[in-house]
Amino acid sequence: MNLGMWSAAANDSNYLPPRHRTLPIPATITPIANYPTKLRIFKTEASRYWQVRCYLKGKTYTQSLKTTNKQSAISQAKQFFHIKTAELYGEHIPQREDRAPTFGDVAPAVLAQEQARVRRGELSSAGFAIFRSRVHKTLLPAFGTLAIDRVGYQQVTDLVQQLSSRNLSTTTIQQHLVATRKVLHYAHGLGLIKSLPKFPSVKVTSKPRGSFSVAEYRDLVRVARQRRGERVPMVVTVLNCI
Repeated sequence: MNLGMWSAAANDSNYLPPRHRTLPIPATITPIANYPTKLRIFKTEASRYWQVRCYLKGKTYTQSLKTTNKQSAISQAKQFFHIKTAELYGEHIPQREDRAPTFGDVAPAVLAQEQARVRRGELSSAGFAIFRSRVHKTLLPAFGTLAIDRVGYQQVTDLVQQLSSRNLSTTTIQQHLVATRKVLHYAHGLGLIKSLPKFPSVKVTSKPRGSFSVAEYRDLVRVARQRRGERVPMVVTVLNCI
């Protein structure tokens, strides 16, 4: 055996050029669960912040996430992916010289983002249908023609008053605010607004459902076992059988 040859191979690393400080540190490269493997976060020796990298349409996109917290980096990487895919795959925000982007311009991209969540299993189809209905039936009539940077505290407060006049529950009103915030958050991610506006406070009244006692639960299980294999016509209230 030629020991000299093996010795030279073992020392090869001594002659390799040093790694560039901007290259990802291998031990920090982290894929994002339930997202394409091409989306990853990592750290480099050149910065203390986490970075995100994603390969889309034949090009690699990299951005500093401006955070040292890994969980925050993962959350921001997801938002980066949603915004970048919307820009590149047809759900970009229309740019017009005669006016600034409106709430109605941004909403379709947010709907596309939520639809992508359904495909990944993060959101149910029913949940998306409810979100889409709120956008089309309430938010667009209220804000659709407003420049996205003009939707502020007063406009959102007016929406709350409008929903309250329809005798909607505080839970439903709060969910409309969540939908509004999603559109504005998306606009903020694109740099269309400098900051998110303050939202009015809506106190959600909790209405917990009744629960079974131990005895009732035992009877429910007993009847369910007895009826196992039987065809159930339409909807049957099991408690009526107890």
